[in-house]
Amino acid sequence: MINGAKIGGFTLFELMVTLAVAALILSLGVPGFRNFIQNNRATTHTNDLVTALNLGRSEATRRGASVLVCSSSDGATCSGSNDWSSGWIVRRPAGAVLRTWPERSGGDGVLTANVSQIQFQARGSLVAATAPLLQIRLPDCSGDQGRDVSVNMAGRIAVTRVTCE
Repeated sequence: MINGAKIGGFTLFELMVTLAVAALILSLGVPGFRNFIQNNRATTHTNDLVTALNLGRSEATRRGASVLVCSSSDGATCSGSNDWSSGWIVRRPAGAVLRTWPERSGGDGVLTANVSQIQFQARGSLVAATAPLLQIRLPDCSGDQGRDVSVNMAGRIAVTRVTCE
């Protein structure tokens, strides 16, 4: 008491209890937040890839000519690799690049396929002997954070959540 007035504040015990409760909440919340971030990254990669495939298909039907969606390490030419992690492009077979998707920042994610390119015909169907399957797996993938993007011979795109291996 100073001049008859009581000074308010925290006691050491109250401060320790508050810190203990905060530590408990953080220890329970951080793992769930990490899982949330991993799911968002997988969804972002998947949405970018589906956008590229839909653009390729719609441009093929709009132009009345074939359009390629392919892996690309330089953003200008098809790399011929089944590893799509370094990026991909949408382009005309003998023409200009319509749009590029560069490598993901931080190298977070592995995108592999059973093909190096997907070619859509003028009617939106595929020029292929087998239907493409693209697999997205993030580092430290757990649970059903993996994604498989498939394109059937009619050019329809489907996304499936899969368990990481």
